[in-house]
Amino acid sequence: MKKLLLLGILLLLSACSRGPVLPPPDRGEQAWVYDLEDWMFDARISISQPLAERNDSARINWEQQQSDYKIHLSAGPFNQTVAIMTGRPGHAEIQVAGEDDRYAARSPEALMQAILGWNLPIRHAVWWVRGVPDPTLPHGLVAEDSNYRFIQAGWDIDILRFQEVSPNHRLPARMRMMHNDLTVNLVIGRWELTQ
Repeated sequence: MKKLLLLGILLLLSACSRGPVLPPPDRGEQAWVYDLEDWMFDARISISQPLAERNDSARINWEQQQSDYKIHLSAGPFNQTVAIMTGRPGHAEIQVAGEDDRYAARSPEALMQAILGWNLPIRHAVWWVRGVPDPTLPHGLVAEDSNYRFIQAGWDIDILRFQEVSPNHRLPARMRMMHNDLTVNLVIGRWELTQ
């Protein structure tokens, strides 16, 4: 009897330790994501570049309102602001914590590379973080049983887990983006759809 009770407790604990693993959405189910213009998410991001012997991690809050965005990065035990990037097509600005100056550039990629040292394709990632390829570029799908993966603009985007944000609507909960020696892991804790 004790063994049966112990087995039941272990099964219950293992079921509680992981959330439900939702299968990838089918193509019809993904169509609504392309119409989604106003959204935000909170996540943990880690970026590793083994060849440069660099590993960074932060919290990220990304707010998107049509083509305007605000990306807030924080780190440390008290989630102190590291940088805030705002922008729209053709213009991006970044404010780094502890500095009075605001830096500006035509693209968020150039700005992020120059100020933070990260080479992330924000203009494509605005689609990727929603679990879909950028519709303006060709892409290749990679068939896998447990997740959804595609290749675009030289990046390998692997959606490892989805979460249900409303009935019959799923967005990524965990994903990995890889390009050359750069790996970006994103664990999204909360989505908010504002439209």
